[in-house]
Amino acid sequence: MLVIDASIALAWLLERERNPFGDGLLEKAASVELWAPSLWPLEVANALLVAERRGRIDRTTRLEALERLAALGIRIDAAVADLLRISDLAERRGLSAFDAVYLELALRRGFELATFDRDLAAAAAAEGVAVHAPAQGSAAQRRQRYRARAQAAKAYNS
Repeated sequence: MLVIDASIALAWLLERERNPFGDGLLEKAASVELWAPSLWPLEVANALLVAERRGRIDRTTRLEALERLAALGIRIDAAVADLLRISDLAERRGLSAFDAVYLELALRRGFELATFDRDLAAAAAAEGVAVHAPAQGSAAQRRQRYRARAQAAKAYNS
């Protein structure tokens, strides 16, 4: 199971954002259960609206993108946001509360996280979450993240 953030969805929906990494994740969407926090649809819808207002896409493209996104069947986490936990993650890892929501979901459910956001990816790795992002680093870095993930999961569930 994989938590995706808005940057991943936008790479699927906006032609200028398309890239091999995002396309690879889109191909996996058929075989991997994708999750997002309840904030995610609003964040994606807003980004598409901003793209339309800036002349990058037209209204028809925006509406078609929203329909394509809905058809992917991404699971939206219905849990009530734990604001104290999200605030703590944001503060400790230098994230916005919006980005910390994705990290909190991955930690709470024990899922991996996919993002193009380098700060979010770094924070997730520091918390021991397996991260799917461009240029993941060496095998030694992955082992370090695995150890950190085990420690963070133990502390988080205590």
